[in-house]
Amino acid sequence: MSRQLPPLDLHAHIDVGVGARELEGLGAVVFAATRSLDEAEAALARVDAVTIWGTGCHPGVAASQDQFDADLFQNQMARTAFVGEVGLDGVSKVPMERQTEVFTEILNLVAGDPRIVSVHSARATNRTLDVIERSGARGVILHWWLGSPAETGRALDLGCFFSINSSMDPQRLAAAGVPAERLLPETDHPSGNRRGAFPRQPGSTRDVETKIAAAYGMADDAVRQQFWTTFAGLVESLDVDRLLPSVVRAMLTRARQNQR
Repeated sequence: MSRQLPPLDLHAHIDVGVGARELEGLGAVVFAATRSLDEAEAALARVDAVTIWGTGCHPGVAASQDQFDADLFQNQMARTAFVGEVGLDGVSKVPMERQTEVFTEILNLVAGDPRIVSVHSARATNRTLDVIERSGARGVILHWWLGSPAETGRALDLGCFFSINSSMDPQRLAAAGVPAERLLPETDHPSGNRRGAFPRQPGSTRDVETKIAAAYGMADDAVRQQFWTTFAGLVESLDVDRLLPSVVRAMLTRARQNQR
């Protein structure tokens, strides 16, 4: 019998001041998205066993967009397997031209040095896909995706993955033809799990597993294993294993063994 792996959370927001031991107590592997390069700089100075901190530049944060520096971003990329949160936002006060400029610079860097990328696309789904397509970046996970069925099909053709939180309806993605192999869980804590099952904390994605199991006709434990299989394949295809904590690398080895 395969050994149970912990929950995955591919997108959460966590205060950089929260201690590593406290995050280990969540009992999950969590990808912590940052909103600015300053926040990322503090996060990447940490040493965590099961939390992967990203470098990000949120499209809705004007100061982050104004202060974006490609050289600093590239320096931070060298220290993490994760880029997030980046993307476009159709209701941001930041001009779309500036958002697109920053997002394009980021994805061009990622295209040359692949990373797992968590992408924001609120009210700008088609524009977001345009930038992804032009860049040729791989490893893109569309976070809280609300695109149309046609846009979802286009995202699939571009090789994108989709991260699902408890506020979303996975039936929409299933109906649009997204296979379970392209799904990953997220909380988007504290926003995406406000109405989720307790405890409402980063890494608490069991309710997401249950919703996806129902939408795709799978057992809950099979969904967890599929998430880890998908995650392991993504890490291997992008060659970012070396940038993950040793504890997480060991879990990935177990996930691959469980497939056999």
